[in-house]
Amino acid sequence: MPLIIDNARLADFCARLAKEEFVAVDTEFIREKTYYPQLCLSQVGTGEQVACIDCLANVDLEPLYARLFDASFTWVLHSARQDLEVIFQRTGRMPPQLIDTQVAAAFTGYPPQVGLEGLLKRALDVELGESFARTDWSRRPLPEPELRYALDDVRYMLPAWEKLDAELRRLGRRDWLAEDCARMLGEQPVADTTTVWSKLKGVHGLPFASQCAALALVRWREAAAQTSDRPRRWLLADEVLIAIAAALPNDAAALGALAPSKFMVRSASALLAALASRTDAELQAEVRANAAQIQPDKATVKTLQERVRQRATELGLEPELLATRRDLVAVALGTPPPHLRSGWRARELAQVLDRNALPTATTTLPTPP
Repeated sequence: MPLIIDNARLADFCARLAKEEFVAVDTEFIREKTYYPQLCLSQVGTGEQVACIDCLANVDLEPLYARLFDASFTWVLHSARQDLEVIFQRTGRMPPQLIDTQVAAAFTGYPPQVGLEGLLKRALDVELGESFARTDWSRRPLPEPELRYALDDVRYMLPAWEKLDAELRRLGRRDWLAEDCARMLGEQPVADTTTVWSKLKGVHGLPFASQCAALALVRWREAAAQTSDRPRRWLLADEVLIAIAAALPNDAAALGALAPSKFMVRSASALLAALASRTDAELQAEVRANAAQIQPDKATVKTLQERVRQRATELGLEPELLATRRDLVAVALGTPPPHLRSGWRARELAQVLDRNALPTATTTLPTPP
């Protein structure tokens, strides 16, 4: 079983990577009890060799990273976002070039979220067998079936990519994949506090002062979770955070009544200080800039969705690959996202996104405190 647990074997493996241009990469990690993902295994595969590098062993990973981050290398991953987050947290770097086989498959007619098992079955008639996706990858020694599963994640990825590449060339869509993968590499793989805040269920329905309080609490929670390396939900669950922001308690007793716990007692002063910071001018400006300030006419969005569905049918794609509802809301408001203003989507949707005959958006601004 090609499991690398020492520097000598890793050096030998890196030397054999010297002439490669494409490598299949995958990671196994755990994060159930931590804020930061704990990298346990890195799997690397080429056309002729596969290996698992034990990231919990006493192994210097810099020779591997020096090779993988060489500008000539192209990484091939499936559903890359989580792996990119783990790699970025570990190294502070992103791959020089990227191919995401899930994105490539979607552009050739697969379901947008097709898993690796489904891709390999359809593209290569390979069945991976039992899944160990939920295993504890920090356990040592790892049983052989789990290691084999981890290796299979990269063993067949390059042959699958070759099939997808041929189909993308036939369809004339290879530049679509290059554009989307480049955009993925250009995005921050770790969500910032404003993004975390904007995805909270119910936050945009709160009064302006409570929206500001929610952002202040999110900022406090992120900092505390990072410092303690504990999941944010362990410190303050989303629904409790929203309840506190909505109620705006001004003392420890009122705060404790919302969510009685030892943690609330210990953190009461910090939470109240975070709530008090909701009046900060910079924080309020951030909320105004990112809140749902303008609501488009529902008929406008519906019309755009129908147009996108029709175009997607013509292209043999799922509509969400062309534009999400969030994208179309932005279009209806006259502020389309960058990937709809230029690139392959802008070309394919040029007529679809023409706003000349669309209804006018209605405006709703948040009420200042």
